[in-house]
Amino acid sequence: MSGTLTIDQKMILKIDTKDKSKEEVLSFLADNLHQGGYVKDTYKEGILKREEKYPTGLLTGGINVAVPHTDCIHVNKDAIALGVLKEAIVFKAMDNPERDVNVSIIIMIALKEAHGQIEMLPKILSLVKEQDELKGMLETDDVDAIYQVIFRHLN
Repeated sequence: MSGTLTIDQKMILKIDTKDKSKEEVLSFLADNLHQGGYVKDTYKEGILKREEKYPTGLLTGGINVAVPHTDCIHVNKDAIALGVLKEAIVFKAMDNPERDVNVSIIIMIALKEAHGQIEMLPKILSLVKEQDELKGMLETDDVDAIYQVIFRHLN
């Protein structure tokens, strides 16, 4: 990755997803990254278009995760936004776009270099394997506790 990945506690959001669409939740996370100066104003559109064409839902056999991202041209500096959803939202599966995945955690990646995603994915997969930690993230309102889990795996 081009620089240090910023894991900003302000980008860790518990989201009440009742009556919200996947697009609304993705837009909310993208807007937060933009307001923080991490991404350009084109990032949200890039995320939404890419998710339509290349879905990012990961069926884990437990707490499912989505890893939306888009081209590095939309990014100012490396960061992630984490959405911990109060109710799961339906995404399409990364490996089979015909299959629905009920996603409870969204890890939105903003990386300045294209190859950065190749470095980041194994870290995300190591986190996804820790289902007890994901469950803890869903059950707590303590952003610092969530931050510690994310920092340990993704930094």
